Amino acid sequence: MKIIYFDCFSGISGDMVLGAFIDAGLDYEIIASLPGKLNIPQVKIEINKVVKNGLTATKVDVNCPHEHVHRHLKDITIIINNSSISENAKELARQIFRKLAESEARVHNTDINDVHFHEVGALDAIVDIVGAAVAYDALGIKKAFVSAINVGGGMVEIAHGTYPVPAPATAYLLENFVIHHSSVKKELVTPTGAAILKVLVGMDREFNPSFNIKNIGYGAGTADLEKTPNVLRIMIGEIEDSYNSDNKLIIECNIDNMDPQIFPYLIEQVMNAGAVDAYVTPVIMKKGRPGHLFTAVCSTLEENKVTDIIFKESTTIGVRKIRTERSKLKRKIFKMDTSLGNIQVKEMLLPNGDVRRTPEFEDCKKIAEQSELSLKEIQETLMAEINRKSTK
Repeated sequence: MKIIYFDCFSGISGDMVLGAFIDAGLDYEIIASLPGKLNIPQVKIEINKVVKNGLTATKVDVNCPHEHVHRHLKDITIIINNSSISENAKELARQIFRKLAESEARVHNTDINDVHFHEVGALDAIVDIVGAAVAYDALGIKKAFVSAINVGGGMVEIAHGTYPVPAPATAYLLENFVIHHSSVKKELVTPTGAAILKVLVGMDREFNPSFNIKNIGYGAGTADLEKTPNVLRIMIGEIEDSYNSDNKLIIECNIDNMDPQIFPYLIEQVMNAGAVDAYVTPVIMKKGRPGHLFTAVCSTLEENKVTDIIFKESTTIGVRKIRTERSKLKRKIFKMDTSLGNIQVKEMLLPNGDVRRTPEFEDCKKIAEQSELSLKEIQETLMAEINRKSTK
């Protein structure tokens, strides 16, 4: 499994992320072509090698004309949706901007759709964030990790005044990450850098994962620090795992005032929206009321779609979201000729090297509907044939 490790010993920003990806082997044209793909040809990108305190790194400068525009989340979403980047990259970029909007909304006690993006809504910030999403997707990275994060120190000037480092919105984005201040009187973590980590790293905050390093990249920031190079180091590598692992989101809610006949339809709709599982559990709620716990499991890419459907199709007024990690047996599906016809067989590799094979249930069901045999007899017959053929 391909992973990335963000080593934030000197902070992180959007341009540092882009530089590090290119330095680690990403085709520079993927980043250089972004203005055209985002339909903002007035933006120009420069990519150069620089030296920071004796360390060679890649510097990405996004040059654009000065704007008097304060964009909202919907404005940036339109730019992303109308771009010609991959769907996965679009969703990652939308998630990053949504996290930015949520943090700003908390700071100003407002709705995320009413947030005025100042610095992070400018064209250069849009390129930084979309570029990070495009690079992550293009390299086929499946999981991200991060070190303890050096946030710098002192005070920082932002649109609303002078604030301590990290700035308020950045601090919200860094919740649940491990940070430390340094003697550098400067903001080393920008809101864009923090939001990128919030989405790409998610809950994988292990400092020292064991992995095989394949590529290392250094992305340069704009500061010239006295002792420490102002660079972001990334390590791209492989993790050997007996399982296929991925990160998922559990979205759940308690419902006690809805016609139970709606639940099968609700399950169908969230599955169509990309959920990998959905189910209903009878529960006893507060005050002894019987009700149902509705649960959907999906990736962060489908988070908004699944949440929207739950609110639209059920009577709930709120949902809980729990980030979790799944471990799945490695598996494949192949076809096999049997005495009962051609069926699909699911093959699963166990951690000890043994193999487990089972006939696809839907194929067994179809045979039962077209014959006089019971479903149980069909499953037993097919299992016996699969085991015999597997030992040959």
